[in-house]
Amino acid sequence: MEAWLTGLSMAQFLALVTLLAVGAFTPGPNTTVAAVTGANFGFRATLPHCVGVAVGFASVIALCASGIGALVMASPTLAAIIRVAGVLYLLWLAWRIARSASLAEKSVLKPMNVWQSVLMQYANIKAWMLALAVAASYTEGAPSLAQRVLLVSVLFATFGFFSNGAYGVLGASLRQWLMHGNRVRWFNGAMGLALALTAAWIAIAGAPHTS
Repeated sequence: MEAWLTGLSMAQFLALVTLLAVGAFTPGPNTTVAAVTGANFGFRATLPHCVGVAVGFASVIALCASGIGALVMASPTLAAIIRVAGVLYLLWLAWRIARSASLAEKSVLKPMNVWQSVLMQYANIKAWMLALAVAASYTEGAPSLAQRVLLVSVLFATFGFFSNGAYGVLGASLRQWLMHGNRVRWFNGAMGLALALTAAWIAIAGAPHTS
């Protein structure tokens, strides 16, 4: 492990771990999907989503560290396409979640597979911005760029997997409670609204500002 931290102080490493923990475990689009999937289909159904988040975000970090991410974000057109695509996708997903009125209603709502979750990360403009910031802060001056990128990517993947897994467990723990009355309808409606509000926040915060 010591070899992997060459050129990285313990304070820098702990700051990185703290950033990842805060970013991964605070509620967001991925954790909302994990909780909804766990509640509606059980914990095992969330595992493909957890893997997709880990793979998707790790690959975004790698792209940003290689300079491709900076090129994408430097183009207003490409950045706008990513933002609009992400917002529209989240709104569509929010609508699907809010429409589901019973547990495991696969005609309306289906668990995400690995590749759908990977693509969800590529459509998240905030994921790109965070990845760019981390890549710029933790790869500059590294003795081995490839080793540092691999370290950061693995850390992001690990936190992404376990944070979404935790929300999946939380959702699954509510299944028995949600079986009574209209609780699942209200739960899915609230989660759909939360996801729609997240999409609105991304649309507003990610839009270019003029002075």
